[in-house]
Amino acid sequence: MLNVEGLRILRVEKVLYQNSGLHVKKLLLKISSVFILLLLFGRLSANNPDSLKRVLAIVQGAERLPILLQLCDTQFKGQLTNTEARGFAEEIIQRASAARDTAANVEGCLCIAINQDKSSNASDTRKWLAEALTLAGKYPGLQAKTLYKWADYYYELGQMDSSLVYLTKALQISQLHRFSTEQVMILSRMAKIYGNLGNAALADSLGRRSFFYCHNIQDSAMAYSRWAIVQEDLGHPEEALRAFLAAYRINKKLKNNILASFNLQQAASILRDEGQYEQAIGYLEESIQLSQSIGNLTGLSSAYHSLGTLHMAQKSYDKALAYFRMALSMKKDIGSPKKVLNTIVNMANLYVQTAQYDSCLALCKYYLPLSHKIEHKIAASNLAFLGSISAAKTGRMALARQYLASGEQVISRMKVRQEMPEVYQLAAKSHATLGYFEKAYQYQALFQALQDSIFNAEKSRIISEMETRFETEKKEQQISVLGKENELNNARIANARTRQFALLICLALLGAFAYFLWQNAAGRKRLNTALEKTNSELTRKNTEVQTLLREIHHRVKNNLQIISSLLRMQARRTSDENTLEALRTGQARIRSMALLHQRLYQGEQLKDIPMSPYLTELSQSLLDAYRVDEDRIRFRTEIEPIDLDVDTAIPLGLIANELMTNALKYAFPEDRSGEILLSLKKTDHGFALQVSDNGIGMKLSEGKPAAGRNTYGLELVESLAQKLNGQLVFSNGKGTRTTLTAPIFLQPVVTPA
Repeated sequence: MLNVEGLRILRVEKVLYQNSGLHVKKLLLKISSVFILLLLFGRLSANNPDSLKRVLAIVQGAERLPILLQLCDTQFKGQLTNTEARGFAEEIIQRASAARDTAANVEGCLCIAINQDKSSNASDTRKWLAEALTLAGKYPGLQAKTLYKWADYYYELGQMDSSLVYLTKALQISQLHRFSTEQVMILSRMAKIYGNLGNAALADSLGRRSFFYCHNIQDSAMAYSRWAIVQEDLGHPEEALRAFLAAYRINKKLKNNILASFNLQQAASILRDEGQYEQAIGYLEESIQLSQSIGNLTGLSSAYHSLGTLHMAQKSYDKALAYFRMALSMKKDIGSPKKVLNTIVNMANLYVQTAQYDSCLALCKYYLPLSHKIEHKIAASNLAFLGSISAAKTGRMALARQYLASGEQVISRMKVRQEMPEVYQLAAKSHATLGYFEKAYQYQALFQALQDSIFNAEKSRIISEMETRFETEKKEQQISVLGKENELNNARIANARTRQFALLICLALLGAFAYFLWQNAAGRKRLNTALEKTNSELTRKNTEVQTLLREIHHRVKNNLQIISSLLRMQARRTSDENTLEALRTGQARIRSMALLHQRLYQGEQLKDIPMSPYLTELSQSLLDAYRVDEDRIRFRTEIEPIDLDVDTAIPLGLIANELMTNALKYAFPEDRSGEILLSLKKTDHGFALQVSDNGIGMKLSEGKPAAGRNTYGLELVESLAQKLNGQLVFSNGKGTRTTLTAPIFLQPVVTPA
């Protein structure tokens, strides 16, 4: 933003210009202008458009163009009114045409296209998109970007088929010219569209494919973030949460606090929907710290808005209202009318839920005209119907009918399908409040129809998964049939060899020695051909078996995730803290087994599992689940490269999970700091697993943990150690240390009858 230093330089420049020679004046003017621009752009990248507007009021001539381009950047979409954005874009086009700057000219056209209501009859979006595509004709990069914007245009209108056509064209150009970042963006958007269309398998495949085109760490962060959105749409909240957290870690490492804050907010929204409010609040508080560190008012206002919705879901209305007011104040300072209206709608809804109808009417009276002015239809419809309910509740029926008519007019102009369910439901409630029950029933029926379509899409996804499972079983049957055919072929070959041998004996009796040699050579050739064919068939069958084994491990992992989701759903319906803790502990144990099966189907080997990456990922998932502050509790690993079979790796993973969970939960109470070490090393006859900490320690009785703390977990550890033919040693020193030694080549344990 233009600070005091920048203004001081402008004043000094003016004095120098008035008191120096002409050539010195011009030179100083250019130098100071360049310096000011460098100062501005160095400080504006993470701030808001108000600063850019103030700079634009000072800068003149060609130097206005880069500032105008930054104002039209997509990160400010929604923070400018459509009229403002169009004015900036028209100046860009004028200056870019004079300077013959094709790239800037295309940006100006795209800025006009994206900053208007695409569903309005007065929209000229298509005209400006067509103009941008014509200008970009000779430049593949600009052409791919413009085609992507065409796809966005149709996506917002709900015309998914048309959007896919333009995305396919953009992908072809990007592949031809090897635009890696563009391919990540395009494939991610295609994945989201196919997810919305109910084609879960293709959405999943395209989302995974986007990672192959990540040529740098920034691409990976974007791929993870977009992959998370796709997984959330497909109903896989755990996958989405892990992906958002992966994107957060990358962006934090890159010191890109804007995107890191965004990723945390998205993760928090998933946790909020899952009923994990405390962890969601923790993520939002960290998001606030990241935004405050760089003065990112947009990120701060969004985080405060999310905290408001979270407390509103908990029915903590006073806290929710306080956070909404903080978000509203910041959004007004930023100058973002659409974002302001989003918070206003939530506040109005809160006032209706708490029967503060006069407060709701005050908001509707002031902000409903603004929503009409900037054509924010979802806000206009919500405010109109909430105002109608509030007016009816306070006995002002004429005003209630006026608001009701306004809401119905907005609905008639709404075309974006994703916005309609909530609006229909609110319209039904508003009509019912005024006693128009027939009309209320009609809107409720429209709402139910949309809900049914969503249900049908989910049903189609489940059917698709069942079809995949059926195909897997079908392949298994095909393998069985091929095995039987192979046995018949071997029998035929054996009979053929017997006949050939008899024929050779007959020929030998006739004394045709030369003929015998020729026949023997021909027989060898046929045998070699048959052997080559058999080897080829066996290789093909082996490949099919490996593919099916990978599919089985994949399905096992998915089924474990379903069980984990069922436990989470049960946790949301339970208020008892002990029961909640038991369910969460069960989820952690299931997650350790799911990670193992994921390693099997993603790895090259289908039998042995590399323990180093498995245990590292298992520990990271625990740190994410318990939201460990890395500055308070440090985590170290010393894991040697050891490959173990499934029967050994599963109990070992569960033991490591239990011991690390105990350390995280009990070793450092009252915000103590410390360190946890996870070690796996080879021994002469097997391996040694050790989990140690420098915390408060645990009470031991005859070399074993005293009863009273996590008894079931420690019983599980001892039982699994017996299964591994291993020995457990518990010790206290500077904290707690638990060591498991076991052989790698196990003998089956016989349980007495």
